[in-house]
Amino acid sequence: MCGICGIYHYGSGEPASEPTVRDMAEALRHRGPDDEGFHFDGSLGLGMRRLSIIDLEGGAQPIFSESGRCVTVFNGEIYNFRELRRELEAFGHVFRTRTDTETLVHGYEQWGFGILKRLNGMFGVALWDADEKTLVIARDPYGIKPLYYHDDGGTIRFGSEIKSILCDGEVPCALDEAALDMFLSFTFVPSPGTAFAGIRKVPPGHALICKPRGCSMRRFHFDIPRELDSRSEAALVAELQELIAAAVRRQMVADVPVGALLSGGVDSTTVATIMSGLTDRPVDTFTVGFAGQHDFDETGHARETARRLGSDHHEIMVSADEYAEFLPHAVWHLEDLVATDSTLAYYKVCQLARRSVKVVLSGQGADEPFAGYPRHLGERYGWLLRSLPDGVVNGAISPLIERLPRNERLKRAVRSLGTRDSLARSVAVWTIVDADLKQRLYLPGMRPEDRSASATALWGADVRHLDGLSQMLYMDSRLSLADNLLLYGDKMSMAVSLEARVPLLDLDLMRFVESVPPQLKIKGRTRKYILRKAVAKWVPGEVLRRKKIPFQSPIDTWLRTDLTRHVREMLLDDDAACMQLFQRATVEQMIAEHVSGRQDYKRALLGLIVFELWNDQFIRPSRARLRKEILRASTDGGAEAA
Repeated sequence: MCGICGIYHYGSGEPASEPTVRDMAEALRHRGPDDEGFHFDGSLGLGMRRLSIIDLEGGAQPIFSESGRCVTVFNGEIYNFRELRRELEAFGHVFRTRTDTETLVHGYEQWGFGILKRLNGMFGVALWDADEKTLVIARDPYGIKPLYYHDDGGTIRFGSEIKSILCDGEVPCALDEAALDMFLSFTFVPSPGTAFAGIRKVPPGHALICKPRGCSMRRFHFDIPRELDSRSEAALVAELQELIAAAVRRQMVADVPVGALLSGGVDSTTVATIMSGLTDRPVDTFTVGFAGQHDFDETGHARETARRLGSDHHEIMVSADEYAEFLPHAVWHLEDLVATDSTLAYYKVCQLARRSVKVVLSGQGADEPFAGYPRHLGERYGWLLRSLPDGVVNGAISPLIERLPRNERLKRAVRSLGTRDSLARSVAVWTIVDADLKQRLYLPGMRPEDRSASATALWGADVRHLDGLSQMLYMDSRLSLADNLLLYGDKMSMAVSLEARVPLLDLDLMRFVESVPPQLKIKGRTRKYILRKAVAKWVPGEVLRRKKIPFQSPIDTWLRTDLTRHVREMLLDDDAACMQLFQRATVEQMIAEHVSGRQDYKRALLGLIVFELWNDQFIRPSRARLRKEILRASTDGGAEAA
């Protein structure tokens, strides 16, 4: 696990600035406190910071091919690197290290761009072809690892984090107002956008190819679902069991201790149980809870699982005061606009884990492809509502639901279920701040063009042939998962120099899961039906039957009690960024109605809070001050993690 960065002046051919690339790498120190490496070749400069996981002594980067033609810096893990290595050695390639990274340079020399299609892993990678003067930067198929870039038409700057790119003073630092509007809608910014004007994400499964004549985006991952409808349920369950076990086994490969994040729910219990059966020493397990908030506290369930497994168990509790104190820190590490209330919990449990291990496996990522959320149940049976006459839905049911106090999720569900187009329903059910609230929220003349409908444009053509539920799951796995949950998972774990792996998003496993018929993902009212059938091999019945507790904080209660005054002072200050864009009366009304319990605005208010903190940290300071703070904060964080 590492952080990578670089500059390529593909247009002018001017030499890459070594001091700038070194600063860019320094900004990533927390991602890799163990080592650093650089490569300069005329107009190209590459940098990296290393967190040593595999081949601790011999895996230093950059890594070169035998001929020296190809060089790479790499962030992530390639889980099938041993199979690739054997195949490449059969072609005559000679390896000098035991690291997974070296397979990239040999693979590029053997297969060119095709090496990316062969990788099973999580990665952000840069490959330089010195003969062709071509730079390839690529991101894994499900976006587990982030990768950002800025292209001004003559120079490409890239990094594992946005702050690295901002270390180059030639890159503007300004708000993308259209991205802000998307963020208000979804609480995240869909790829390829970011909150920063001109700074983009490489979308999952894509590569940016830069040659002297220019840059182009190219997709390399095309696993479009095809239903496995000719096989029995028992056969599919048996294959799923094999794939899950193989994924966990692959992702335990490391030359350092590996632990597990344990919530007490089905997914993390499955991963921790399989891990326990693959090692002869107790697995270190880690969980987080919320002081005085029993509805959100799974520490007791996790403790029971840990006792059953005989793991070395560790737990930590957090409070509302810690949430208010930590949120600016989380926004700093998130960099992009992401308003997810579970960031504190995830950071704290990663911080706890880092005291004992360098790598953890988690159960993150199963709900999206397996249909684990209430919205998936609604999509599966939404045809019943849509079969009613429009007058009944829009004239009776919808107005009745809208008049209910709170019930934010139900209101979104009803709004979306009345939508005829499948992909538009995905957009509608994600939408937290809808068009009506935006109309009241923005100051006159401040609202940009609404681009929410474009969120699915990158992937929509892949799944038009599928049923509505399969379309929604496909979108969830490439948008709300990649740009929200996986993004904060990476940023919070790497903030403390911890590698977090997600075996339930293993490439071989996902190829299978996305082809399972929808009726086996939701059966009756049972969500994740086939996963539950499969993991019954490892998970006790009482855990399978237990009501799902979302991995989130009690932010709803905190906003109505402990944090109310803090929120008012932050959002309604005359100098606040929110007051330059939004109607004071509307923001006041949102706070008042949430506190009174008339409406549930926790997600919308959290979005405004995150935007305010983000603006204070990234937009308000001068560039010189921002750069200084980036370098100072990363050095302090890297030293603390190390």
